[in-house]
Order: sequence, then structure tokens, then C-alpha cells
Amino acid sequence: MTQQVWRKGRIMLAGLFGVAMLTLVGLWGCGTSGYDNPSAAAVTTQTPTALIQAADLKQWADAGLVNKAGGYDRVVLLEVSTETNYNGAHIPGAQYVNLTNDLMENRYEGPMLAGQMVLSGAKMDALIQKLGIDANTTIVFTSSETEVGSPWNLTRGYATFRYWGFPKNRLKVLDGGNKAWKAAGFAMTTEIPTITKSTYGVTPNNISRIRTDLRASLPEMIAAVTAGTSTNDFIDGRATSPAVPGPTTDLIDGTKYVVFEGLVKGGRAYSYANLIDATTKQFKPIADIKTGLNIPATATSVYAICRAGNIASALFFAIDGYAYYNEVETGAMKAVWYDGSWGQWGLMSSSTANGGKLIAGSVWDTSLLTDSLTYNVGKTVSISGTPTVLTTTHIINYSTRLNNPEPSLADGNQLEKADAAYRSPVTTSTGGGATAGGGGGC
Repeated sequence: MTQQVWRKGRIMLAGLFGVAMLTLVGLWGCGTSGYDNPSAAAVTTQTPTALIQAADLKQWADAGLVNKAGGYDRVVLLEVSTETNYNGAHIPGAQYVNLTNDLMENRYEGPMLAGQMVLSGAKMDALIQKLGIDANTTIVFTSSETEVGSPWNLTRGYATFRYWGFPKNRLKVLDGGNKAWKAAGFAMTTEIPTITKSTYGVTPNNISRIRTDLRASLPEMIAAVTAGTSTNDFIDGRATSPAVPGPTTDLIDGTKYVVFEGLVKGGRAYSYANLIDATTKQFKPIADIKTGLNIPATATSVYAICRAGNIASALFFAIDGYAYYNEVETGAMKAVWYDGSWGQWGLMSSSTANGGKLIAGSVWDTSLLTDSLTYNVGKTVSISGTPTVLTTTHIINYSTRLNNPEPSLADGNQLEKADAAYRSPVTTSTGGGATAGGGGGC
């Protein structure tokens, strides 16, 4: 009801004060071009949070905004799904995006190659252009009815685009995905839209908009955990029981395991399943999510953790794009997406007896920064239906992935350094040496 009232008010205001609002677009932007100056698009697709309902999307579709050719108020709808589910039926105008192939990449960070990390600038540009995204586009993420119970299909793209500097008032998540669309009685289709490629990219005017403050690199995560919980909160979204999830399979190999399990020191477990309604698969009301997350009032940075950054993106969205939207806008707190998560953290060991491959005394060994530390060697797991006691042969041998020599902590943020430098001779600083777009609504 609140959103319905708000939408009616928005339409009235747009009609009565459209010209005035166009003169105030700087309030929604962060600069002078493209997404940084979204013009009247900020009025057309403005919503109270980044979570939208099926009725919102239907209104935009009926207005001809989905895949609109040109204009300031284009909407691009992306279904993060499997190709089989997408081809079976999708929302009219939706384009297919594959979670693994399109939204993650193996990249070097810290002492080694890490799996399923945030996309590089080149991969982002290729994706943006293939999908026809330009400076005037509002991006909506949905997922198939089958996969919407895994909310990271809705939120991994949100976190990825946020990291690359897209303002969150131009990023939307369809609450309940295709399931909610169908439940509202709206039609599905098998027609695949024809999309004209764009020439847009992540560095308009050769200016980096990267939001390194919204993503935790491995050295930044080590620094945050070392600093403790006075102003930091660490939430692991994999499970609430048992408190220590695992065993965690390797993010590149997929059949073997990381060295150890646990929670980052001072961290706590809170399952992503608590964010969504078990029946509708829609996000729970804001008050319920805030009560469940129970973020301390002293926390100014909330780190979202999981196995591979996917579940963490759901936690990140719940904070950044939904339940704490206003708090984030005012700068009172921020969500930080740890995309490396346990698939990276759990490999950082020099315990050779347990499969660790780091040098003795490595500054990257995170085992001392881990609560409830348990090694996977000696655990019993089911492999192909057979209970199996894990030995070092079941732990991934990541020797060939290691940088030799190991970088220092100061030199170990290769990923974000490369992203900040990507096609960006001009950068803007947000403090602490990070390059990024502005704060607030950016």
C-alpha cells in the first residue's frame, strides 16, 4: 500500500513539476555525464528502494520503456538463470544472463589465483555492450521461477554493477523474480528480443567510477578482521546451524576442498534463507530483515560473506539496496561485499600437514583470524554416496596458482588496482587511496 501511494504521488509530481525536477537532477547524480547525470530517467524509474514489485515493471513495460530505442528512460531487463529455464518462458523483453559465465571470473588477488571473483573491466564492458546498456538505462534483475529461491541469481548482478560504479537508483531487483510476475497474472513469452549492442562502458570519459569501498579485497578483509568488531560487523550467510558451515569445495576445481573451515574472527552466521519468504520467495518486510540481521548500532561497515560471493551478494543487497537503503544513503553505514569469501579465506594456510601451501609464517595465513577453526583433513564427508574420511589428497593442491614470491599485504590488492586503472587515466579519490564514484545515491 505504501509503495502504491508513493507511485501515485510520483506520477502526479512528475506531471506537475517535471520541468522543475529536471533542473534538480544533480541531486540524484554524482557528476556530469551519463549515469552520473541521469536526467529525467531518475524521475521515471525512481523507487523508494532498489527492490521493485511486478506491478512496477509492468508499468514500465506498458509504457514501452523495456528495450526502448533511445531516450532517457530505457529499461533493460536481465534474467539471471539457466538457458533452459530462460528459453522455456521468460518475461517479455528479458535478456538471458548466465550466473557463472557472465557474472564471475577467476582472477589473481593476494598470493594466488582466486575463483569466481568480480568481473574485470574488459568483461564488464563486453557484457554491458552485449546487453545494450547505455548511459540512459535502468537495469532490472530477475530470475526464473525455478531459481528465484536462490536470491543470488537476483543480486549477484546488482553487487557487480554497484562495484563498477553504477548508481543504485538505476539498479533494480524484481522481488520474487519471474515467480512474482506470474503470480500477478502477467504473461510470459518464449520470444527472444533483438538487442542493438551499445558502445557504453564502465569508464565514461575515461573516468573511473569503481566503488572499491563496497567490495572487500583479501588484504582489506584481513585488515578489517584484524581491526575487530568495534565498528565492523561480519555476517556469514551460508547457514545458521551448524554455526560453522562446510566442508567448502574449491571454487575453481569444484571437487576438492579448501584447507580449513570456521567463521572470520568476530563473525556470525545468519542464513540468507532468513531474508526471503519461504513460499513467495520474495524479500521479507524491511522491519523483519532489520530485526533478523540485528546489525549493531556501532557498525559502520557490514561485511557480507559466504562460499563464493553469491549468497554474500544477497546479504549485500538486503543492506545496500533494500532494508538499510536510507542509512547507506546518509553514509551512516555501508555494506561491503566479500566476493572471495570462504573459497578464498579457507585456502590461506601454511599448515602443510593439512594441505596448506603458503610459505611458513606467511602474512596471508588467515587461520589465526578464524573462530571455530577446523581443518578439513580428518572430516568425514559423503563422496559419490560413500562416507569418506578426508586426507590431504582431498584438499585442493593450489601450488600452481600461487604467486612466487608472495606479495606483501600492501602489494596484494592487484585486482582492485587493475580495475581502478582500467581505461581510466583520470580517477577520482574517495579517500584512503581508493578510486571510486561519489557517495550517497551513487
